[in-house]
Amino acid sequence: MILYLSSTQHTNLLDFTGFYESGSELPIKKMVGNFVLKQFIIYDMRNFSHFTEVVLDRIAFGDSDEEFAEAIEEFLTMYGPRITVICEGLRQDSSLFQALLNSGVGNIVCDTEIAAIQCEIAECLSEQGMTRYQPKERAKKAEGCKRYRFDCENIHIAVISSQPRMGATTTAIGLSSWLAAVGASVYYIEENDSGILTGMAADYDMEQTGDGWRLDGVYYGNSPLKEPANFIIHDIGIMTSLNETVQTADMLLAVCGTKPYELPHSMLLLKRLETMDAYVLCPFTHEKVKGDYSAFLQNDFHKVLFLEYQPELTDGMSNAKTYKTMLTKYIAGA
Repeated sequence: MILYLSSTQHTNLLDFTGFYESGSELPIKKMVGNFVLKQFIIYDMRNFSHFTEVVLDRIAFGDSDEEFAEAIEEFLTMYGPRITVICEGLRQDSSLFQALLNSGVGNIVCDTEIAAIQCEIAECLSEQGMTRYQPKERAKKAEGCKRYRFDCENIHIAVISSQPRMGATTTAIGLSSWLAAVGASVYYIEENDSGILTGMAADYDMEQTGDGWRLDGVYYGNSPLKEPANFIIHDIGIMTSLNETVQTADMLLAVCGTKPYELPHSMLLLKRLETMDAYVLCPFTHEKVKGDYSAFLQNDFHKVLFLEYQPELTDGMSNAKTYKTMLTKYIAGA
């Protein structure tokens, strides 16, 4: 899937690719406007972390060249898509061009004629990408992690959130991925209206299994398989009522924001869960105020933990420490 952040001048620049057509193998999500790349990475990119290609129209961003290059570096540290930058007339001896190469970006569209621009874009979006430049190779993340033994069966974990776009789905998928990586059998069950599984199945080339899919040891579907698993993760999303899944879950995870405009929603959710045991998971909380929020939100029923930034949707390692803290009691011999 391609995420295209475009200026109003270049809104139709990718139309020639044919990827907007129904059934395209590489569909495009286009967002048109004025952006600040660093802000987009922090506040918006988590909703598009499953996209494999990101095309950035340079004139759509208000960042200076230095800020834009720094943001690209942060982008590639947090997420794993291939980035294409469109910047008409950009010279190869310019500081921005060199900064992009040093960040590992080799897909740089810099011609000024529309036919040539289209050729460069087509090259960038090809399987091998643009090969005329020599970007710096980024260090690969270390692979492998410690594995555990789980003797439990069908432990139901419900993941809910206080408001939209708070990160319940990211948390549920991250937890599922971590569990599979450390040796558990796990089902991820979509119980909200996000419809993310359809996009994930195509984007990650998932293996079809019955009515669902498998990826890296996790079964993804709308209902569990008949065979038991160690854990069943229910991605409920926004909780509007105490449904049966929430009431009967073995573990309840409530993803709650701590920013001033998020706190009223968080407090309303925790009020609904007033006498129910739950882990309160707070994303994007500054280190200096974690102690304050922990003391404010924690009580006899609610234990507060903090979530780190998750670079990629199926990256379970970003919050491995938090996940292990919650699930240590299910690790055999722990």
